[in-house]
Amino acid sequence: MKYYSDYRLVELIYEDTLYEHLEFIRIDHICEVCYITLKNVITTEIFTFEQHQIKSIRKKIYRYPQSSTKNKNHVAATS
Repeated sequence: MKYYSDYRLVELIYEDTLYEHLEFIRIDHICEVCYITLKNVITTEIFTFEQHQIKSIRKKIYRYPQSSTKNKNHVAATS
C-alpha cells in the first residue's frame, strides 16, 4: 500500500482503461474492500478505484526544463 503514496504522479490501468497524471489522495477500507482515491492533476477529476481491479500501476517521472537565465558555456575552458 505504501507504493501508492511514495510518488507524486502515477498512471494505472483499471478495467482496461488507462488513467494518467494521477496524484495519490487516500486509501479507504470499507467492508473488507480497499478503495484508492486519486486525482488527475490536469483535469482535477477525482477517481476512486477498487484495489483488486487495478491491473497495472506505475510511477511517472517527469523532467521539467530548467529555468536558468544564465548562458551555459558548452566549450571547455582553455588554460
